[in-house]
Amino acid sequence: MLAICVHNIYSSVKLGDVFTVVSGFPGVDLFIISKASSSAAQQGVPDVEKKAFVRGLRVLYVPDLRDVNEVLKPDIHLLVVPSRLADEPIDIPDLRRRLDEGQRVVVSVSGIEASFSAKEMELGRPVHIGLEEILPPAASIAIILSRLFESI
Repeated sequence: MLAICVHNIYSSVKLGDVFTVVSGFPGVDLFIISKASSSAAQQGVPDVEKKAFVRGLRVLYVPDLRDVNEVLKPDIHLLVVPSRLADEPIDIPDLRRRLDEGQRVVVSVSGIEASFSAKEMELGRPVHIGLEEILPPAASIAIILSRLFESI
């Protein structure tokens, strides 16, 4: 099972962009919204849930990353951060293998211009996609999913 999580997002536009990318890949089993605030919480979440329902996609809205781990109990939870914050690059072949084995995989990106806090980074494995700076969440997810599903 592959779950994509956007954490700490305040913009309904950015949330909609992330959902558009995620919903374009049939290999994603669950879209998670963690710690939404401002227009993302008031307008973005209901809009995403409506679009997901129409498309037959599952959405989980939780208060925090701890809830993601508590509810899903993932075999691996990757936190995508800039390369200056993680020694390890994301291992796409390992992700593919884990998914083929039926493991629960969560990939989380930050919904703001800053990365995850030090406390949040303890909740998963920090990895990078080869860039020193943080990208918008939709761009990071698009890179990861295109790499993950390019050979399928």
